[in-house]
Amino acid sequence: MSLPPRHASDIDDTSSEDIADGIADAADFMPDLTTNGNHANAAAGRRASEGTQSIQRAIAVLRLVAMCGPQGLRLHEIAEGLALERITAHRIVKGLAFSNMLQLDPQARRYTLGHTAYLLGLNASPAFDLRERCQPTLRRLADLTGDSVFLMVRSGHDAVCFDHLQGSYPIRTHSLKIGARRALGAGAGAMALLAALPDNAVEAAIAANAVHLPRYRDISPARLRELVARTRADGYATNVQTVIADVSAIGMTLPRKEGPAFVSISVASIASRMTGEHLEEALHALRLESDALGRHLDDARIAWGGLADSLCA
Repeated sequence: MSLPPRHASDIDDTSSEDIADGIADAADFMPDLTTNGNHANAAAGRRASEGTQSIQRAIAVLRLVAMCGPQGLRLHEIAEGLALERITAHRIVKGLAFSNMLQLDPQARRYTLGHTAYLLGLNASPAFDLRERCQPTLRRLADLTGDSVFLMVRSGHDAVCFDHLQGSYPIRTHSLKIGARRALGAGAGAMALLAALPDNAVEAAIAANAVHLPRYRDISPARLRELVARTRADGYATNVQTVIADVSAIGMTLPRKEGPAFVSISVASIASRMTGEHLEEALHALRLESDALGRHLDDARIAWGGLADSLCA
């Protein structure tokens, strides 16, 4: 993401009023029990709507900060990245920081995910054993191709790297770390996930991520639409140095019996290697393994607790 220059006017001082305001943003949906009749119902409806908006904004802040990884973001970058008023971003960030969902580096004045977010992820992981179920497939692909293999999961308008295994080829591609987020369409796995969505959802994702696209090497809204059409026609996604120079990849979604795909696997290598016979071999292996794993996950849906529905929201 192309970040704006720093501003000395960032509001980074925490006060008790700031904390109270931030917490209030998440509590606005609580009904007012002191009123009666239609007025009470209307007021409760307004609060519910405002509370939902506050929660959605807080989640958007967390996703944006997560996308930037350990680098983090300054307050004005969060506000500008989400098109929020500075004071609104300030209240949300302070509320999240108070609950340790975000943490502030006092020297850099940058926010990253806090330890509460980390602990929540740890507590959720036993119920969502997707990574464990997919690892044998990833290992076979890494062994067969010798390349880097990535497991990607759709989360809102992002694709999250759930797992990453290296093959035996000596020149490796360290393009994604586990937990890293990319805009849908940025990379082979992320493009496969974007192309699996219906047209209206594709357009919504492109619009939501427009501000983030300049951080990638060769991606624009128009380019994404071209790649979506190509991916649908070919049955797989390609990334020929569109994200990182000299790195190319192919990606496929895991088929589902119902609903759009929410998991993809990609195979990446240096661009000069991912051509010709090696490309065809990698594509054949990826197609076979993706189909088999998709059937396995569909059969095991109860065991992984509706992961698709929770992550795709």
